[in-house]
Amino acid sequence: MSLQSNNASAPVRRIVLTGAPGTGKSTVVQALEAQGFSVMKEVSREYWDETGYGTGGSDPWRNLIAFSRAIWKLRAEQHKSADWLSGSVFYDRSILDILAYMDAGDKRIPEDMDPSRFPYHKEVFIFPPWEEIYLMDEGRWEPFETCHSIHGSLKRTYEAEGYKLIEVPPGTVEERVTFMLKHLRDH
Repeated sequence: MSLQSNNASAPVRRIVLTGAPGTGKSTVVQALEAQGFSVMKEVSREYWDETGYGTGGSDPWRNLIAFSRAIWKLRAEQHKSADWLSGSVFYDRSILDILAYMDAGDKRIPEDMDPSRFPYHKEVFIFPPWEEIYLMDEGRWEPFETCHSIHGSLKRTYEAEGYKLIEVPPGTVEERVTFMLKHLRDH
């Protein structure tokens, strides 16, 4: 299957980019979009902006179950919306990231959060913690040390669901995009 397809009958290939906060995923997704690829952007920050969720100390870590349910719904809608696309669609996180964050927050996963209903391409690109590019801001309040536990939880969650993780090495945005596209063409 080609990476991009104008053939409406070609099946969609949902390609996930995952990783701890501040690892460069969203920047790479923006670069892929600039090259003409279909993308599904991270929904958490948009949700915070629209709902004011992060105001008043009500961040996801303090209210992880409610936040996770809201993001689950948005990511499920993203997954369904790609049914009408063809070729490769790149996701800035997936349904499984929600489960990984719940795991990292020591929360029990509700039974109705079943990731098997939302299949993605079996190879997932994971961006490892990279302290040199990590920045805290109003939407990213985790200290860098937290990134390592989130990274471990992401690895466990994806691998437990049968996904193969492909580590994206540090580099320029262009180098990272080239690495991913070459891997997809070769496999």
